[in-house]
Amino acid sequence: MELRKMLEAFANEQTPELLLAIRKKYGKYGFSLACKVAGISRGQGKRMLGLYDDTKAIRQLANRLCGMKTSRWQ
Repeated sequence: MELRKMLEAFANEQTPELLLAIRKKYGKYGFSLACKVAGISRGQGKRMLGLYDDTKAIRQLANRLCGMKTSRWQ
């Protein structure tokens, strides 16, 4: 399947399986294009695949908003 056809299919039906197939076959470039075509952020795409761990971002946000230090989350 060509990249263009895979991107069109992902834009219509956003499934993690299709996004993973695009990432495996075309790498980071294909992954970024798929996210852009579907109108989602790359972070959202990474969360869809289970690759993104946002505990650090949550900790930084809590520190900034509350002025408190948070413990490390396991």
